[in-house]
Amino acid sequence: MKTVIVTAVAAIFLGATGIANAAEPGDKVKISIEKWRKPGSNNIGTADITVTNDNDFAVKDIRVKCDYMSKTGGRKIETDQRLALTVKPKTTKLFKKTKFPFIDQEAATGACKVTGATQS
Repeated sequence: MKTVIVTAVAAIFLGATGIANAAEPGDKVKISIEKWRKPGSNNIGTADITVTNDNDFAVKDIRVKCDYMSKTGGRKIETDQRLALTVKPKTTKLFKKTKFPFIDQEAATGACKVTGATQS
């Protein structure tokens, strides 16, 4: 009887750790910046971005973190935002003129990475 209980407890423990290691929807979403545009009013710039969804399901509300470096002194600007976009499963989609707030007027280069997404 003790062997059965220990085996059941071990199965529950191992099953719970498998659930904790499950991939998040954002893990299989990638973003690349095709073209930056200089900021206009209120330091809001735009970019043409390509989003690739390698999941077997659609994703929406993609969260990205962007880092910008200024031309003059290596000053780093970090932003986090949620893009209200939906991308179908196993597809790549181009979004033109996507707004990115708080870009420094002197920002020379930038890169963004996906930090999360929601299954649609």
